[in-house]
Amino acid sequence: MKKLFALLLSVSLLFSLSSSAWAEEAAKEGQEAPAEEAVQQEAAAETDEAGEELQADSAEEPETEWNVLLYLCGTDLESKGGCASLNLNAIAGTIPNGKVNLLVETGGAKKWDPEGKLDFEIANDKLQRWYYGEDGFVLVDEAEDACMSDSRTLSDFIHWSAENFTAKKNLLLLWDHGGGSSRGLILDENYDNTIMPVFSLEKALRDGGTHFDLVLTDTCLMASLEMCQALAPYADYLVASEEVMAGDGTNYKGWVQYLYDRPDCTPVQVGKRICDYTQQYYIEKEDPLESKFFTMSLIDLSRIDEVAESFNLFIHSAADLIEDPDAFFDYARETNRSENYLLETMYDIFDLSRRAELAGIPQELTHPLQDAVEDAVVYNLRSDYHMYSHGLSVYYPLHDEKNDLDHFARTCKNPEHLAFLDSIVLNWDAPDWVYETADKHPELDRSAYIVAPEVIYSEDGSDAYLTLSSGEKSALHLVYELYYKDAEYGVMYTLGQSGNLDPEKLDESGSYRFRLGFDGTWPSMNGTPLCINIADETDSYILYDVPVKYKEDDMSMRILVNQKSSNQEENSESGSEAVEAVISEESSEDSAEAGTEDSAEEEQLFVNNEQGTRSYELLGLWDGFDAHTGLPGRNIIPLKEVDGNEVTMYNVIYSKSLDKVSDLIERENVVLNKDAVIERGKLPEGEYMIRFMVKDIFNTVHYSDYFNVHWDGETVTFPDSDKKS
Repeated sequence: MKKLFALLLSVSLLFSLSSSAWAEEAAKEGQEAPAEEAVQQEAAAETDEAGEELQADSAEEPETEWNVLLYLCGTDLESKGGCASLNLNAIAGTIPNGKVNLLVETGGAKKWDPEGKLDFEIANDKLQRWYYGEDGFVLVDEAEDACMSDSRTLSDFIHWSAENFTAKKNLLLLWDHGGGSSRGLILDENYDNTIMPVFSLEKALRDGGTHFDLVLTDTCLMASLEMCQALAPYADYLVASEEVMAGDGTNYKGWVQYLYDRPDCTPVQVGKRICDYTQQYYIEKEDPLESKFFTMSLIDLSRIDEVAESFNLFIHSAADLIEDPDAFFDYARETNRSENYLLETMYDIFDLSRRAELAGIPQELTHPLQDAVEDAVVYNLRSDYHMYSHGLSVYYPLHDEKNDLDHFARTCKNPEHLAFLDSIVLNWDAPDWVYETADKHPELDRSAYIVAPEVIYSEDGSDAYLTLSSGEKSALHLVYELYYKDAEYGVMYTLGQSGNLDPEKLDESGSYRFRLGFDGTWPSMNGTPLCINIADETDSYILYDVPVKYKEDDMSMRILVNQKSSNQEENSESGSEAVEAVISEESSEDSAEAGTEDSAEEEQLFVNNEQGTRSYELLGLWDGFDAHTGLPGRNIIPLKEVDGNEVTMYNVIYSKSLDKVSDLIERENVVLNKDAVIERGKLPEGEYMIRFMVKDIFNTVHYSDYFNVHWDGETVTFPDSDKKS
């Protein structure tokens, strides 16, 4: 039956497209185009026999339960990594039936199927529409290429689907990159990497005219309040991730087959299965890069207004603290450590409000917000290193670019939120409409929070220290950066960052200095020193990135250091058991709150002494942030898939005069495998430079001056110590 249906649709669309092309060609030649009625009669004659058979069988054909619209913008995820082809192949492994119409629109990639995984060809210079059925993927429509990040392209696809296919329920699947609330999603590499802002997505759904029972974003960072508010008038539920999604995406074979097998399922049922099957996929794949940081949630969009109302009251209360520098400092310090995601601008709403309770925000405001989040988030999965994720994030930039904030202001529907950002982000002004309903707050006095890192030496010159002549209370993350002077070539290489600083209390007032823990050793892999940079750090872990080349592509080798004590490790749960325990036991939240309250002084400064017994775990490779768009990549390759392969290590040339990385120079090749030894090893003898880096409560970075270090293979000395303060 589906073969017949696909044939009818293909023939009909073929004649439609052919007649249009004929008309255009005839117009060029000055001829009269055939009447549309004649064309339709000709098409009807060609399909008359098939039409009679379809009419005869129509009474027996069960009513279709679901239209599934997959808006597949391939971008570099497909042209370089074949990620979209992988997902289409997974769908091709399912057994379809007449209860589900699975419709796909392809475009947005310079090359399709780079690894030859598909048994059909997708054009890179056209928009194409496919029907998946018993005959696999059948091309049923195509048109001239158009930008898939343009709202009109998406709304056209929605219109076309509704006009040609009917079903009781509708599911829209958006597939591509995502960059959170301020940046949007759907990036088209054929159109200068143009991205669709969230407000443009809202327009596409409004113009599309179809109400969706479920929207699934197979993109990064889109389980946000702002995304939910944009979707709420046009959809009932959203499935999305607060964190980065791997390029493999959701488990299509699992949840699509579930939809075929259980077409009468509700949006909530299929939404939960998408979450479950996807988490299961990455656990079974033994992909620690994704499974350790996995988040996915199902959100009831009809409950999102209550979240927004509670959040506006909450953030207004936070803004009231701005006039009191000490009070706002306490608030900013606590909330800075809330559960956040890769770009450090998306924060978990529940955890943000929970921590704010410790800094003066009344429970009368935080508890209703937490309750509203729990009511809206129908289902939430979180992993080992996102144990405080509750399924819904909010754009919360204490320090961000003006351009991102301008984009966000066009998306955000919460005036109190924009008024708060207007007060704390000094180089940005909220639009005038905000203050038609919101209060104008005073501008934050940043002079009360200025951090001034300085270098001093011990009396005998044997030790170097970081001191903070101002802003000690504002300092949260303290590290140092190490550089190697290559005398032969006259350049300086960066070896990355280390948190190996030992705090020493100076007096009862609570002032500290921080002794440099550099002892001539550095994290190395199989004896090769690594250029190792801190990508993320929390109380639980440090995640490092190491620049490498793999198969001609620049990538980052990801290395994890567990920050738990040995006693914690012995008593901690792991894997899916831990996830299930946290979801089912609210007591874990209470213990987390108690742990946060125990020692505010210790939490004030984030110093990681790496000289202990910590072990380094090699997780795999990641393609990092796109240099043009700033969006996180989704090409995540677990160690299991590159076991035994070589990567080329880089020397990263650092120009002190330009104060930035200027080039990557290839050096040793190393083999990746589970037995690779990553440990601290001795660096080559020679001259080095160091500077301290301090990140404050607003995520603003401050640097000390550079100072010279000499390493003779046994002892570290400081040539500048005769200039000690």
